[in-house]
Amino acid sequence: MKKFFYYAFAVMTAMCMTACSSDDDDNGGSQEQEVNLPTPKNADNAAQYVLTTPKAPEVAAGAEVNPDAPQLQTIDITESCELMLELRRPDGDIQYFKEKAVLNGNIYTVNGEKVKGTVKVLGNAARMTRGTTGLELNLEVRYTKTEIYTYTTNDGTTVTTIEKRSVDSSEALKRLSRTWNVAAIILELHSSDIDAIERWNATNNIINLESTVLEEALKRGVSLTEDEKNELRKTVKDITITASGDRLFSIDYTNANPDVATWEWADASKTKITIKLKDGKMGNKFIQDATDIHFEFYAGSYCNMTMATTFDDNSNKKWDVTLTVQMQAPAN
Repeated sequence: MKKFFYYAFAVMTAMCMTACSSDDDDNGGSQEQEVNLPTPKNADNAAQYVLTTPKAPEVAAGAEVNPDAPQLQTIDITESCELMLELRRPDGDIQYFKEKAVLNGNIYTVNGEKVKGTVKVLGNAARMTRGTTGLELNLEVRYTKTEIYTYTTNDGTTVTTIEKRSVDSSEALKRLSRTWNVAAIILELHSSDIDAIERWNATNNIINLESTVLEEALKRGVSLTEDEKNELRKTVKDITITASGDRLFSIDYTNANPDVATWEWADASKTKITIKLKDGKMGNKFIQDATDIHFEFYAGSYCNMTMATTFDDNSNKKWDVTLTVQMQAPAN
């Protein structure tokens, strides 16, 4: 989420100082209940493929090799039939690219704005166990506006990978290897003299931060720089949580690359995780290493994801901040 917490806090603080909000928050009950999540079509194939040797992009005949070109490191395939590619430059810079795929046999085809092409999984992925397998690639990645790279095995060779299987999808509380639709974002601020709750509902599974948080901030006279405004000129599309491999947690913006962190279970009940940032540049003042994230499941196919922090501001005033993202598992 990069700086979202930071700017949302700045917005909410200014709003609280002028007119405290106390919108009702109907979560559908605070008790955890049995859930029956719909089984995504790609559930049996969800896995992470770690390339044994990172794949460098193709170079045209006679062209010079770009020493800064990013190498393909991993390919995640979620239960919701999405591909997430991890590309890393030699200097350590990491970028993620996520696109919806169509599965035909054992070939995943993507035709997105930033990734186009195919990934062929050799053998029947549904029957594979953790071990060595192979992929045939024919991918084009628009890394930046001016950089386009291709990763192919058109010479008949394959990319050797180590496949890491996802968790047992029959256990409801572990059924997180999928993409969730965002239904609402709720920000709570509490201090010694202020209690405020602000809620922004999704429209067609999208939270438009510019027409909600930013618009409200400007209405309230909050002073923001252009960089701060640009940070809020985003739309939150969905959240992907996959328990396969290194376990990835990503928040997808419709107009930016996903923000991604690795995570691990932090308690035996499986309702809380602690994230570890995969790339420090993706962090911010609030979402850092060892941030606790709690999940609450409700009857049907709903889930609340809550992140919380406590800190002192410049005047040594103590604040409790809680961000809750209400999500719904999409139908097949």
